[in-house]
Amino acid sequence: MLIRLLGPVEVEREARIRQVRPPQVALALAALAWEVGRVVPVEALQERIWGQQVPDGARRTLYTIITQLRHDVLGDDGDVLRRLGGYLLDVDETAVDLVRFRGLAERAAAVPEPEAPLGEALGLWRGEPLMGLPGEWAERARRALRDEHKEVCLRWARAVTRADPGAAVAALSPLAEEYPLDEPVRAALIEALHEWGRTAEALTRFADVRALLAEELGVDPGPELHRVHQRMLHPDRGARAAEPVAPAQLPLDLGCFVGRAAELERLDGERAPVRVIHGPPGVGKSSLALHWAHLRRERYPDGQLHADLDASDAAAVLPRFLGSLGVPEGRVPASLDAQIGLFRSLLAGRRVLVVLDDARDAAQVRPLLAGAPGCLTLITTRSDLSGLSVTAGASLLRLDVLPDGDARGLLSARLGAARLAAEPEAAARIVRRCGHLPLALAIVAARLSRKTELSLADAAADLARPGLEPFAHADPAIDLPQVLGRSYHDLPEPAARLFRLLGRESGVHLPLAAVASLAGLPVDRARETVERLDHANLVELRAEGRVRLHDLLRVYAAEQGRATDDQEVRRAATHRLLDHYVHTALAASEACYPHRERLHPPPPVAGAVVQRFAGATQALRWFAAESLPLPALLAEATGAGLDRHAWQLAWAFTEFMQRRGPWAEILGVQAVALAAAERLDEGLAAARCHNAMARAHVKLGHDREAVAHYERALELHRRFTEPVLEAHVHLGLTVPLSRIGPGRELEHAVRAMELFRQGGDVVGEARALNNAGWWRAQRGEYEQALADCRRAQRLLADFGYPQGEGHAWDSVAYVLDAMGQHAEAVACYERAAELLRGCDDLYPAAETLVRLGETHALAGEAEAALDAWKRAAEWFDEFGDARAEEVRDRARALRNH
Repeated sequence: MLIRLLGPVEVEREARIRQVRPPQVALALAALAWEVGRVVPVEALQERIWGQQVPDGARRTLYTIITQLRHDVLGDDGDVLRRLGGYLLDVDETAVDLVRFRGLAERAAAVPEPEAPLGEALGLWRGEPLMGLPGEWAERARRALRDEHKEVCLRWARAVTRADPGAAVAALSPLAEEYPLDEPVRAALIEALHEWGRTAEALTRFADVRALLAEELGVDPGPELHRVHQRMLHPDRGARAAEPVAPAQLPLDLGCFVGRAAELERLDGERAPVRVIHGPPGVGKSSLALHWAHLRRERYPDGQLHADLDASDAAAVLPRFLGSLGVPEGRVPASLDAQIGLFRSLLAGRRVLVVLDDARDAAQVRPLLAGAPGCLTLITTRSDLSGLSVTAGASLLRLDVLPDGDARGLLSARLGAARLAAEPEAAARIVRRCGHLPLALAIVAARLSRKTELSLADAAADLARPGLEPFAHADPAIDLPQVLGRSYHDLPEPAARLFRLLGRESGVHLPLAAVASLAGLPVDRARETVERLDHANLVELRAEGRVRLHDLLRVYAAEQGRATDDQEVRRAATHRLLDHYVHTALAASEACYPHRERLHPPPPVAGAVVQRFAGATQALRWFAAESLPLPALLAEATGAGLDRHAWQLAWAFTEFMQRRGPWAEILGVQAVALAAAERLDEGLAAARCHNAMARAHVKLGHDREAVAHYERALELHRRFTEPVLEAHVHLGLTVPLSRIGPGRELEHAVRAMELFRQGGDVVGEARALNNAGWWRAQRGEYEQALADCRRAQRLLADFGYPQGEGHAWDSVAYVLDAMGQHAEAVACYERAAELLRGCDDLYPAAETLVRLGETHALAGEAEAALDAWKRAAEWFDEFGDARAEEVRDRARALRNH
């Protein structure tokens, strides 16, 4: 199979070519193939398909598109895998024509006769790349690919000019039409015409391009055009004697540069005269800047200037730049202002690239900006230079750590693919310990290159040592603790203190209110301090208000915290943080589930910020964001001896998690909470944990384990005389008992009704009535079952409890279906699904749609059944439940019936 992007998006299989349609599916395939073997985040994939205005329901549509790619486009030759945060195209990389094209172009650079691989690379092109695909991303990609095609075509033409100048002219003529101001292309065409014996035409072409450059850019021809012109005028003289020497100061490019395709594309697509690459220490800003500069140096034929600003400033750099541009030492002005003026005058009419590495601040770089048309200044920095976007029209590119595939690729490029293939698990451990940070990976790779006898497993074991000692190096320029320290030691103390507090073992990326609690600051002051850290690229303040800290920076922050702050300071910060989480989670639970029992923990300590919620929607968003770091927060609580915080936090999240269905995760969370409750000898807390674990075991089909936990919860509740809590357990027991020892389900439901009535819980009593009706239906007592369930539905509606009402409508529908009243059952199922979905009870809502589909299917209504099952699968997908595929299998079976 060959996925073809260099023309219409097509798939070639067994000599048959099929165009991929419709455009959204073609865009998805192109976006995944563009980064084949790497995870493309869902947000990036959506942006590439729909642009900036992503429509409502895009995630569901995206899943449909991915399904179509899997089954209709790739078939048995590949797959699209779901990975954390995105999707990955799982095919051999050489199955993408773009990868083949780039591989051939790279191979040509390493051989003495590059004509054949360059010609083969050009032969892969079949017209306009991504032909016909709409949208901003497709257009950016086309521009970048056209530039790559131009560079390869230019290289090929130069390689064949001596042997076949006519072929070179044929290839270069359309390029000169498309890129009339591209001096390397025009120079190569003029030289090929001269070689072909058409010198008069070549001289005319030179005069035309000189006039065009003067008219459009106000510049004279650069060194390459000048050299070709002199060669035509003086064929018997060494043209190079008259050629001005252009500065070429770029340091060596990494021969093993890996990845950064999207960032290179961004740099290619930018038109800003100043481009700033910023990011945390060690992320590879300089490597990216130099690699791009080497790739595109032919765009700047009048020279490339470079300065390391960590070691010098404008007063030291400008005289050197002026000398490189031909100013004798004795003619360099004494004042900085005069030097700046001369530098800008010399750049006028030239095309020069200026690379300023490791800039400290905007003031340091302003005198060195190449502002003339045709020039570019490329800056790398650990700091915030966003002011340059206002004063100099700069574009800003934030660099993050490498994705997993590129991180492995970096190790592979330096150590050899065979060495990584021999120890894939050890390689994965190394990548994780390095946090995908290029500098850390490079340090480890250098050590392994020097000690070839050292296995990757040994290196991974050495890296398991705590702290940053494994990343130390004799060279301070690449000693990771020193590299990180340069940014930390520039901080004012309030920002440095917060940075140290963020160095916590859990590694959770905190929302701003949690950061404020950790620091004991008001939220506004916390934001200001975080923004200072963000400007230093030591943390990242995300748009949604979450503070992200790279793993190795977190380790460094923890080391500085242990060295600077005493244990009591750190423990007080942890207490404030966990108070924030417990009280905010309880507030969210109250907003989402007003009929749930309430906990009454002690008031939060001073400095802890408690969030309040305007309604259930806002609270659900908070739960969704904070449920991911919950296990780490519980570990932090128990590690700090704050067991009461641990079980209360787990309890506050229980209802949200039970409605979403990460059952195995629920068991892990509740096991930690149960251990904490037992250490405190708090029986009611332990009973709550047993109840939650039993509910999760039921969903996993672990019925005997569920019954054991329910029975332990019953025992504890009876000891404390808690009829309502005991009633909940009786309701829960009915499901697993029905599967391992049926016959007593109705008895438990009736007992639950009695206990709810005894405890004065009218909502609970109505829920138990609905449960009793369900079990009567299982016995075939349909009339009584329908009466019970309808009465429960009316009561729950009157009490304003939509979740319970949704379950009651589901029961009513089930009974009506069993009684042969299919049309009424369908309406009730739809109402049940609407109510359950509306109150975020997603798992039961999806189960209701499954039953709705079954009702339609039995009535011979295949299309309606397929629609219900499609919606059910999409809802299961939302929380990653495996039942989604089971439902799709049923739909496929019905469709093929």
